[in-house]
Amino acid sequence: MIENDHQLKMAQKAVENLQQVLLAARKVHGHQEYRLMSAPILLELQRREQEILEYLSRTEMEAVRGYSPSHMTFHP
Repeated sequence: MIENDHQLKMAQKAVENLQQVLLAARKVHGHQEYRLMSAPILLELQRREQEILEYLSRTEMEAVRGYSPSHMTFHP
């Protein structure tokens, strides 16, 4: 879980790096080989992007208190 702006920047850089790996791999691997090698990277990319979205969904006060929107239940 991202807890501060510094960790956010690190997560964003990690996402960028994973995207660059995938872009480079698409150029040198065949279809089947790319699908096999990209699957775990895509899952990691999705996980990190979700963490970024969760962090950005919180206000500063919620971040300090440890609030996470994924643990919130909606009651109309």
